[in-house]
Amino acid sequence: VIVHVTQGSFDSAVRAFRDPGHKAATHYIVRQDGHVAQMIRELDVAYHAGNRDYNERSVGIEHEGFVDRPQDLTDEMYEASARLTARICARYDIPVDREHIIGHVQVPGTDHTDPGPHWDWDKYMRLVRRARATPA
Repeated sequence: VIVHVTQGSFDSAVRAFRDPGHKAATHYIVRQDGHVAQMIRELDVAYHAGNRDYNERSVGIEHEGFVDRPQDLTDEMYEASARLTARICARYDIPVDREHIIGHVQVPGTDHTDPGPHWDWDKYMRLVRRARATPA
């Protein structure tokens, strides 16, 4: 699972990812209020990571907001995203750890910085583990 931040609004991200000329895709976008929109099927390759190998074996989750605005990273967004990530991990037997749930910044061969310095990985992973332990 690769965590991204849109560097824009939810609506602008949806428009961009629906535009074939954009030449990028993502599986999901999480809005600040916790609404989740699925853009493509999980089994389809999304061009979100900037690295072909990672694109072919990951699920991309975009989060509405800007990396330099911590106020954009709401509790509702963290909680909805964590539930989504936990379900993805359960479906594909992905370990819930930082080796398998990474930020875009960790993808080799890219110059991306998201989800940025304000993303609270400790909080997020705690929420993912809690959601993963809760029966669906």
